[in-house]
Amino acid sequence: MIAYSYAIRALTNEELQQQNQELKDQIAILTQQLDWLKRQLFGRTSEKFDHPDLFADQQAEKPDSLGDAAAPEDQAQSTASANPKTEKRQRKIRKDRLPGNLPVRTEEIIPEFVQANPQAWRNCGFEEKTQLEKEPAYFYLRRILRMKFVPVENPLSPPVIEPARPTIIEGGFWGPGLLAEILSNKYLYHLPFDRQSVLNKQRHGVDLSPNTMGDAAAKVADQCGLLVGLMKQRMLESRYVRADETFIRYLDKLTPGGSSNGYFWVYRGLTGDVIFDWQTSREHHHASDWLGLDYEGILQSDGYQAYENYCRAQRLRGKKVIRASCLAHIRRKFENARAERPEVIDWILRIIARLYMLETPLREHGTDAAVRFRVRQNRSRPLIHLLEKVFKRLINTRIRPKSGLGQALQYALGQWPAMQTFLEDGRVEIDNNDTENDILSLIH
Repeated sequence: MIAYSYAIRALTNEELQQQNQELKDQIAILTQQLDWLKRQLFGRTSEKFDHPDLFADQQAEKPDSLGDAAAPEDQAQSTASANPKTEKRQRKIRKDRLPGNLPVRTEEIIPEFVQANPQAWRNCGFEEKTQLEKEPAYFYLRRILRMKFVPVENPLSPPVIEPARPTIIEGGFWGPGLLAEILSNKYLYHLPFDRQSVLNKQRHGVDLSPNTMGDAAAKVADQCGLLVGLMKQRMLESRYVRADETFIRYLDKLTPGGSSNGYFWVYRGLTGDVIFDWQTSREHHHASDWLGLDYEGILQSDGYQAYENYCRAQRLRGKKVIRASCLAHIRRKFENARAERPEVIDWILRIIARLYMLETPLREHGTDAAVRFRVRQNRSRPLIHLLEKVFKRLINTRIRPKSGLGQALQYALGQWPAMQTFLEDGRVEIDNNDTENDILSLIH
């Protein structure tokens, strides 16, 4: 018989309490992550936060949305009620979805027996029905004649002629409108060249080779490169660049599964120019490679370390580069942690909402940088300083660093020096949402 002996040490009360607290912390973090995941799957997609004390009037005036899943005509058919107010509202929905300059063609339908004897009938009104229609696109040959002239007094002199206008593809047969449609269908609406070729052949009887479409796309890309270069030059010379990056899958025949991970690095200028820089990684050097070693000005971004590293490296080279932060990213961290301390986080979100309420009229009225600077100095700066004091006081209380609120506070305080930049320069926006919207418009 072999005897086994075990050394068992009883845990102390302090150790049991410590393990119990660690398990509670872990449960709290997992619960927060589960709540966040539920909001992403089943919650509303808008990032706006409703504050009853600030937006009560606006919420009371908002009608219930019917959604955009069905067309207005489908919504009208699904509504059994013949209420005139409902019909009027449906007509308003149709009108809101159509451009104001849409041409109108009116057709008058007259019974045949009235047309046969119009003198016997008197028009007493009409019944109207409006439909949205479309005519298929059509091809045509554009013949350009450059007329030649000779002086009347000297008919034997060499003729004069207007120089030929430059074309996108030198000597190309396809016009700019056709090229624009082919490239838009390919890269905006994801219609391959071979499918476009079949469509044009069957619908219009015009045979456009997919190979020729590919060659034309390459030549147009070369011309667009010149335009992008000028856009980048204007963007950097404005001394205010907004940057962001997003993950996206792309097709890659050389990797297992046929796809790999890539990134769009997005840059937006002061005048609204947007440039997408495609890279296969999120390495920090991509930002510095694109911005270059001579850039000076303001760089607005989220908290990704690549942008801060670039600004720091530029300052070491003697370049004046200042980073501006994004209040939307800071707000988002607190919204995700709202379940932990609702009373505290709701107060923080209300102060952030007041900052946005100050910015909204400035943006809507196109206020210049000088006026925005004065408004921010007088009204926004006190709120920014108040939030900073609250963040520092909360971070010193017994808040778990790994909790949602703890991470939100650490992120906010880390970004707060760069958050002051929008107070000092009226050109700088309070957040980087415009750049994120550029990304969404590209993906969707």
